[in-house]
Amino acid sequence: MNNLERFYRTVHGRELLPWERQLAVRVAAALNTTTDDDFVVHLLLMYNATHVISEMHNELVAARDALSQGNRELVHDLSIEVRRNTRTIYVLLGVVVASVLGSVWILLSLASLSHQYTVGEARFAAALEACERRVTGAPQQGLAR
Repeated sequence: MNNLERFYRTVHGRELLPWERQLAVRVAAALNTTTDDDFVVHLLLMYNATHVISEMHNELVAARDALSQGNRELVHDLSIEVRRNTRTIYVLLGVVVASVLGSVWILLSLASLSHQYTVGEARFAAALEACERRVTGAPQQGLAR
């Protein structure tokens, strides 16, 4: 068992995978050394670290893109909701204005009816008083000068 195999068993808890063994052999051949050389182990360690970093970067980019797409969809949904809520608010404001105008009309009608009732009551009282004066023979107010 060489340093590379010992390293993988200690760090990763497993044997070298075939593609890792082939990569180590190629690196050692390029450096004109063996796979037992510590420099080859360090290079493979750096390769694994950069590979993991690259995978993490790809995952982060994918997450960023998904988040960006989600944000665009959220903005779209919110703009539709705001438009719908704005229309609803305008409709409700129209209902409030109509109800206020209706209330004003009802109050004016009541005031007019109350005034007409008071005028009618005063006329009726005056007519009743005039009838009572005629019956009793008392002189009328307008003719008594």
